[in-house]
Amino acid sequence: MILAYHRINPWYRDDALSVNPEIFESHIKFLLEKGFKPVSLYDYLDEKVSDKKFCITFDDGFADNYFFAFPILTKYNIKATIFLIAHFIGTEKIHQKYTDREKDRYLQWKEIHEMIKSGIDFGSHSLTHPDLTTLDKKQLWDEIFDSKRFLQKNIGRKINFFCYPYGRQNEKIRQTVKNAGYLGAVVTNWKGKYDSYCLPRIGIYGHNSFFAFRIKIWLEKIRGR
Repeated sequence: MILAYHRINPWYRDDALSVNPEIFESHIKFLLEKGFKPVSLYDYLDEKVSDKKFCITFDDGFADNYFFAFPILTKYNIKATIFLIAHFIGTEKIHQKYTDREKDRYLQWKEIHEMIKSGIDFGSHSLTHPDLTTLDKKQLWDEIFDSKRFLQKNIGRKINFFCYPYGRQNEKIRQTVKNAGYLGAVVTNWKGKYDSYCLPRIGIYGHNSFFAFRIKIWLEKIRGR
């Protein structure tokens, strides 16, 4: 199973995108205690890996992934994947729902390079996080391929996975992702057929109780994903 988070921090108790660090750690401990094996997204595609496996992913590339999630991931030796909005890295841009320029900023390159050294992987979440279904052919290619090229140039390693902004995609978009050279892509709350370019994820949010988290894990296990 693949878990999808956004932010990990103790600041925003009522923010759906923010999960408290202690709760985040409790999720990881629960999975490990139940015998689930943490694997990278790349290894998740390997059929030889046990079915009882889990991946941790983050969308958007908020700086609190470095402040709070990274130490916990390191503690449990978990190779998470963070999906970056390429043109937001190292800028003063912040999400419209937030206001604090330091707490709410996106990752900086030096933080990304430090995490890479500890085994954290990175994928593309597009150049600017648009609704891909509204773009023409050239714009779509730029968001998908140019983000891959831009990240590879600055990170110094291959970018293998894509995450659809807002989870919105269709056959044309999936084919574009494949043509751009990605090995796969992740999606949350998708009702259609799953494959390497529609890898299912469980969305974990700030308003989910620990009981709700356990139910989500149980349901995913029943589905055999």
